[in-house]
Amino acid sequence: MLHRLVFACALVSLAGAGFSLRCRWLDHKFKQFSDTSLDLLEKMVNNATNSTEGDATEDIEVDFPHHLYRQASKESAENQVAFTVQVLKEVSALFEEEDSSSASWQQITVEKFLGVVNRQADELHSCVSESLVHKKNRKLRMYFKRLLDHILKKQGYSAEAWETIRKETKAHLLRAQRLLSPLISSK
Repeated sequence: MLHRLVFACALVSLAGAGFSLRCRWLDHKFKQFSDTSLDLLEKMVNNATNSTEGDATEDIEVDFPHHLYRQASKESAENQVAFTVQVLKEVSALFEEEDSSSASWQQITVEKFLGVVNRQADELHSCVSESLVHKKNRKLRMYFKRLLDHILKKQGYSAEAWETIRKETKAHLLRAQRLLSPLISSK
């Protein structure tokens, strides 16, 4: 009987340990890289044209997916990290694949920003199981597709459209940082 009790206690403690996320990069580097990406985004706004003239571009909004972040915050630590990996990859895809020539950002700043965001995604990816990273949040994917279609494409990749994307990206990076901050150990 005592043997079974010891075995049960050992099993419970091992199972509990399996549910905690151990990720050295998250603990030691995530905040630093997150702050760097936000700083680079701020440099991009300082280099952007401040057009206040009324253009023919229509004001189109895509609602920020607050509900997806609230939902992710209720998930396991590993799912939260996987969600953040998807956010970072979606942000990177917007900046890498589309025509940003009308934005007056310095190319070197954009390249540095992408390097930081991609490094964050890669390092966080290594903290979660492959199956979670490949399991994409369809609603998050659709949100980023709407940004592409309804903001960038409909506004002809204008400087104003890119400024909207920059602001949305900043909101995502801040929200992702807030999502993961409880997971960072204080050691």
